Amino acid sequence: MAYSHALGQTVINGKVMDAQSNEALVGVSVKAIGSTAGTSTDEKGNYSLTVPLNTKELEFRFLGYQTQAIAINGRQTIPVLLHPDDAKLDEVVVVGYGTVKKSDLTGSVTTLSSKDFNKGAITSADQLIAGKAAGVQVVQNSGEPGGGISVNIRGVGSINAGNSPLYVIDGLPLDNSAAVTGSGTSFTGMRTVRNPLNSINPNDIASIEVLKDASATAIYGSRGANGVVLITTKSGSSGALRVQYDAYAGMQNVAHKIELLNAPDYMRVMNAIIDAGGGNESQKITDISGTGTNWLDEIYHQQAAIQNHNLSFSGGNEHTTFLASLNYYDQDGILLHSNNKRYTGRINLEHHADRFKLGLSLSTSYSKDLYVPNGMDLNERAGIVYAAINYDPTLSIWDDNGKYTLSKDMNIDNPLAIANGKQARSNLYRTFGTIYGEYQLAEGLSAKLNVGGDVVNQRRDTYVNRLTIDGNAAGGIASILQGKNSNYLVEGTINYHRDFKQSSLNAVIGMTGQRFIDNDFSAEARGFPADVTKTDNLGLGDPTTHITSSGKSSNSLLSYLGRVNYTLLNKYLFTTALRVDGSSRFGTNNKYGYFPSVALGWKLNEEDFLKNVKSLSNLKLRTSWGQTGNQEIGNYQSMSTFGTGLKYVYDGVQVTSTTPSRLANLNLKWETSEQLNLGLDFGILQNRVSGTIDWYTKNTKDMLLNLPVPRSTGFSTIMTNIGGVRNSGFEFMLTTNNLTGAFKWDSNISLNTLKNKVTNLGGIENIITGSAGSTSQIAIIEEGKPLNSFYGYKIAGIWQQNDDFSVTDDQVSPGDIKYVDTNGDRVVNAEDRVLLGSSFPSFMWSFTNTFSYKNFGLYVFIEGVNGAKMLNNNLVDTYFPANLKRNRLAEPLLNRWTPENPSSIYPSFVNPNGQGQKTVNSYTVEDASYIRLNTIRLSYQLPLKTSTIKALSLYVSGQNLVTITDYTGYDPALNPNGSANFRIDWNAYPSARTFLIGVNLGL
Repeated sequence: MAYSHALGQTVINGKVMDAQSNEALVGVSVKAIGSTAGTSTDEKGNYSLTVPLNTKELEFRFLGYQTQAIAINGRQTIPVLLHPDDAKLDEVVVVGYGTVKKSDLTGSVTTLSSKDFNKGAITSADQLIAGKAAGVQVVQNSGEPGGGISVNIRGVGSINAGNSPLYVIDGLPLDNSAAVTGSGTSFTGMRTVRNPLNSINPNDIASIEVLKDASATAIYGSRGANGVVLITTKSGSSGALRVQYDAYAGMQNVAHKIELLNAPDYMRVMNAIIDAGGGNESQKITDISGTGTNWLDEIYHQQAAIQNHNLSFSGGNEHTTFLASLNYYDQDGILLHSNNKRYTGRINLEHHADRFKLGLSLSTSYSKDLYVPNGMDLNERAGIVYAAINYDPTLSIWDDNGKYTLSKDMNIDNPLAIANGKQARSNLYRTFGTIYGEYQLAEGLSAKLNVGGDVVNQRRDTYVNRLTIDGNAAGGIASILQGKNSNYLVEGTINYHRDFKQSSLNAVIGMTGQRFIDNDFSAEARGFPADVTKTDNLGLGDPTTHITSSGKSSNSLLSYLGRVNYTLLNKYLFTTALRVDGSSRFGTNNKYGYFPSVALGWKLNEEDFLKNVKSLSNLKLRTSWGQTGNQEIGNYQSMSTFGTGLKYVYDGVQVTSTTPSRLANLNLKWETSEQLNLGLDFGILQNRVSGTIDWYTKNTKDMLLNLPVPRSTGFSTIMTNIGGVRNSGFEFMLTTNNLTGAFKWDSNISLNTLKNKVTNLGGIENIITGSAGSTSQIAIIEEGKPLNSFYGYKIAGIWQQNDDFSVTDDQVSPGDIKYVDTNGDRVVNAEDRVLLGSSFPSFMWSFTNTFSYKNFGLYVFIEGVNGAKMLNNNLVDTYFPANLKRNRLAEPLLNRWTPENPSSIYPSFVNPNGQGQKTVNSYTVEDASYIRLNTIRLSYQLPLKTSTIKALSLYVSGQNLVTITDYTGYDPALNPNGSANFRIDWNAYPSARTFLIGVNLGL
């Protein structure tokens, strides 16, 4: 102490606790007022701070608690009790172009902070909130590393326009489309690309707000119809330098394997089918090469590794704060030769000086992807999952010449030849960010300029070598796909806030412009002298095979916006907003759209008749109405564009003509969603129990449809605003602090219902749509029914030997599938198809529990989906195989109908196509409901007391642990078709079960 005094300093110690529970508070900011000295409390709530001798007060600041300034008065030990402050929690809610107190919020907004996010191996921002926000459906399209994800908020309102929400990161609305969408020649790709949000480091995210109703989203106008996701990244705070290192590593395996016929069963069953008349004698299987091959096991990558490392630095003083972070992520896929690596860097700066504030948010990333050929295709175009499922299990991997074995009975390449002979890699560079300046013009009045940009450069190289049938025939096939997406933002806003004696006013007006530019280029060559150069020298290929193409497109938005929030007597709330959007995507007669909203709120707990109810902490009624738009239809849809036409010879020279590719529609405009929302926010027992209840109905009108036109125009359809869809449902979220003593237990419950109905097709009777390989006419769009309802044949069982066959004119035999003749005309044909359900879940829920005792913590996350249907197209391949020798799912074949086993469930498979390929039926459209133990994480906070290490914790976790479902495919939560509410499972990249060990270190 004498040494410190000699330097003009003194050391102050103490402990910070919750004033109500007397529990230690970890991470409380402790600052010496009037100097830059600062620290934070350790895992025991203790702090130690060296301050100048002339320091008079210490400031204690912690989220959710009242900030306290405490006089030192010569003391060296200062214990502190902090009191909870709900108002502080109110301040963290971010809305479009501003913030608002949670207690004054009139819209339907779900706020999630880092403590609410999903735990475990997380690759993107949307995975952080999966199952955490009522009304938000997050569906994984592929289990591959960085696989695509579909997100829908409050259902789906469009057929031809986009249904994904708008993502806004630190004030920058993103273009979330991929720079490269193709996969390369002779390389089977997914229907959806890897998730563009993978380029954002999830560790950098501080909070996510999901704007759901029109009151919250109208401020985003023609991009708000599908909801808005606001992402706020972490920022620095004043005080000493803080260093945080977080890392995990682990292993992944296929969570659920589908069972196929093994070699002995395959030989026995196929020969029995042939004996029953399903083939000829020459097709019989006479031997097995060795023990045969389990082709699926051969393409699985057992014990696939995954690791993540994040390092951040933050700090600052009373004028300037900063945060810088670095991240490295590396995930091997559970199928061979698939991988995702990501390197990211971020810097966030904020500087305050008198009336001026300057801020910077900047992120840059490099992602390297390896792809395995897989997707929704078949036969010679098949990927490795399709090939592995269908390939003959009696064959060995290699033939007698040391080459991959080929089957003479099917036009499918060897699965391992596909895996090792078709290679694709991608390099993606993305830099985005914003810089803003804000100046306080007068008390409560400020002007802000925000400038941002987002640039994505991607190149994908694909090479098909001579190990494959395609590559050997062509002498190698090389493809290069290159794309650049960029967008630039300039916006200016003026904010006004004033508290009056009995009311308060918060208003914003502004103008914003954003331009999007997309460039693409591709090149292809074949006939290389050798495979060694791959895509590194296309000039070595046969010049007559060279193909190149390029393109460029752009669109822009010019917008004007305004919003007013008014609070009277701290009881009555009023919000109104208006955005005027001008979009280059729409016709000259409808360039500008107007999107208004209005909302009311009533704090019942502030009324005299409830004010003295001590158990009631919060009770607020909300209602809102508004209109939002959807302009995601692609560029130039309102214009008459031209494409390549016929070739002809003119003066002895071959000339390529151009031809119109679409009819212009000068009246084309955005789809408009009109939404009504009723909500209730509540809290009891000092908010130990709190939650929200919402009911909504959202009507989309002017839906974009391709309307038939007379053939005399030279076209068959024109895109027109004419259709309508309605989504409605209930949402419920509940947070409880069940136990608050030494043993803590907190719970979060989220659930919602959803009803979707097509209300208008503009006079079109119905639209039959959807395909996957040879399966077509999968779904129907019809007024009064859910969008993309499955449409097919109902199965009543299996024809038995003693059935009355005179009731049908169809040529059926015992052991055939018995389809229902719904119209009673004695023939089962397309007229007998019925609705078989839809992919819209009737009910979604999640249940999160967090336990802590002393230094131990336990996190358990369970989720469920009820009522969703999915077409299992791999099951279609089992019931309707392309030929006899295709392998199939084991259970139907092992339990098939025979005279000795008269199954009422499974057919004989002797003549599977005898009644035609009725592929969409009540067998192949399966219930995709499930209950899943999603994540368990056990952590331990090490009781360290050093001046260097502020916090150190270790944890182990498991993801995708147990799934209860009747679905027979890989995973009922996967959807390779890419649309969250039109689910077709075919050749899915399987989902992984993941086990991790991790560390969190604070310095």
